[in-house]
Amino acid sequence: MAAQIPSRARIAQAFDAAATYDAHAVVQRQVAAWLAERIVAVAPTAPRVLEVGCGTGFLTQAAWPRLDRPDWLMTDIAPEMLARGQARMPGARGRVLDGEHPDLAGEAAFDLIVSSLAVQWFGDLAAGLRRLAAHLAPGGRMLVTTLVEGTFADWHDAHRAEGFAAGSPSYPAVAALAETGWHVTTQTFEQRHGSAADFVRALRAIGAGTPRAGHRPIPPGAMRRIARAFEAGGAVATYEVALIEVTASWSGITSV
Repeated sequence: MAAQIPSRARIAQAFDAAATYDAHAVVQRQVAAWLAERIVAVAPTAPRVLEVGCGTGFLTQAAWPRLDRPDWLMTDIAPEMLARGQARMPGARGRVLDGEHPDLAGEAAFDLIVSSLAVQWFGDLAAGLRRLAAHLAPGGRMLVTTLVEGTFADWHDAHRAEGFAAGSPSYPAVAALAETGWHVTTQTFEQRHGSAADFVRALRAIGAGTPRAGHRPIPPGAMRRIARAFEAGGAVATYEVALIEVTASWSGITSV
C-alpha cells in the first residue's frame, strides 16, 4: 500500500510553514471530532495514549479532556506544529516524531495509538501502521483516520478532462484497506470554496499543498480551464475519510 508522496523533509517544512492552519482546517477539525467520539467510547481508565501527527491539537483538544486520567503523548514530524499543539493542550507531553518510522525509546507500551488525518502522508501505510502497532500494550487499540479514494473527486475529474493528473496524492481504495484485516468505517466531509484559487490557497494554508513525487507543473492555459470546470461544479472539495481500527494482535502486511 505504497504511495508517491513528498519527502519527509518537504512534508515537515510545509506544515511548519502553515501559520494560518487553524483558520483554514475546517474539515480537519470535523474529522478530529468524529475520531474523538470513537476514542472516548473505547478508552480504558487512565490510558497511555500516543498521538501521531498532532498538528495544532484538534484531536487532543477534542478527546483528552474527556478521558479518565490519561497520559497523552503528542507527536508530530513538524516541530512548529507540535509547539502550537502543546500550547493548546499544555497538560499533554510532546515529542518530535516521524510516525511512519517511530523512535519511541524510553516509552512504555500504549493502550491507545491515535491519529487524525496524518497517516495518508506515510509512504507505505500498512507497513507504517504495523510498526506503530508494535508499540501497543496487550489489549491495546489503534484508531486512525486517513483520506481514501474519491477525495477531491471534482478536482481530479477537471484535471482528467484536460488530459492531466492533479498533484494531490493518490489515496487507497476502501476495499484495499479492508483486505488488511482492519475494521474500516467511512464518512464524507465537504468544504465549499469561492473559487479554484481559494481551494488551492486553503490546501497550502494547512500545509497540504505539496505535490506528490513526480508531479509536473500544468501549463497555465490548461490550468485556467481546469479551474473553470471545478468552479462550474460549485468548487466543492470532497474529503472521503476512513476510520481504521487496529488491535494489538494484528500481524500486519507490508503491501496490498
